[in-house]
Amino acid sequence: MTAELFFLLGIAGYSAAFVLFFIQMALVPTPPWTHRGPWALCTGAVGHAAYVVHASLVAQVCPVTSVPFALSVASLSASAVFLLARRRWQLDVLGAFVAPLGLTFLFINRFTELHRATPRFSPAFLTLHVAANLLGDALFLLSCVAALLYLFVEKRLKQKRPAVLFGRLPPLDALDRAEHRFLLSGFPLLTLGIVTGTLWARHLTSGQAVVVLRASLGYLTWLVFAGVLLLRAAAGWRGRRAAVGTIVGFVLAMLLLFVYLVRPAPTPLLC
Repeated sequence: MTAELFFLLGIAGYSAAFVLFFIQMALVPTPPWTHRGPWALCTGAVGHAAYVVHASLVAQVCPVTSVPFALSVASLSASAVFLLARRRWQLDVLGAFVAPLGLTFLFINRFTELHRATPRFSPAFLTLHVAANLLGDALFLLSCVAALLYLFVEKRLKQKRPAVLFGRLPPLDALDRAEHRFLLSGFPLLTLGIVTGTLWARHLTSGQAVVVLRASLGYLTWLVFAGVLLLRAAAGWRGRRAAVGTIVGFVLAMLLLFVYLVRPAPTPLLC
């Protein structure tokens, strides 16, 4: 009964947040009651977090050792980072994308069994590695959303379409700046995840195709994100090119997570 209440609280909070953020983004002038979207998102995240903790206590398994539940924690981290950053950067529009992701992973948690991975390192090492990866993925998720919105707004401006729908989308400079800052904040965490994942991979049986694939995707993701940041600093890559590079890097990161979902293993994520 307790788990079901947490689940329903998360569903209600995320659903209300999506509706409120979408209406706030789409309508001009904005109805005053739509500004309660952050509170609804916070409610959904609290219900989601309580559900994950309750499920892990019942199964006696740390949630970060299960890939589906680790992805759930990443979506929770994205919600938390968004709620902290929204006031400073005035990017409430991102809430219309963060809320559905939290809702999706909450449903995945509801119908996914929690399996324990076999650790080969100390709990402190595993916690450091997984925490870095999950928070990094949350920041990359927000960076990718900002990049996608940048491309969308840029296309509308080039087509000179009237602002009948989505009239409250932020300007291109704000989206470009947010995309860069989220990516810049997540890159050190990705680097830490790569280093600790490499230390873990040294203890695996070499030559296995799935192990090579995971390692290759992890390093390739790091190289793409590093290239986007380096080219922005050294060659002035901004706007569309930086957005495309960020999206490519995020797609690679999600592909790696998909490989772990299809072929689970008692190894940590390389990114």
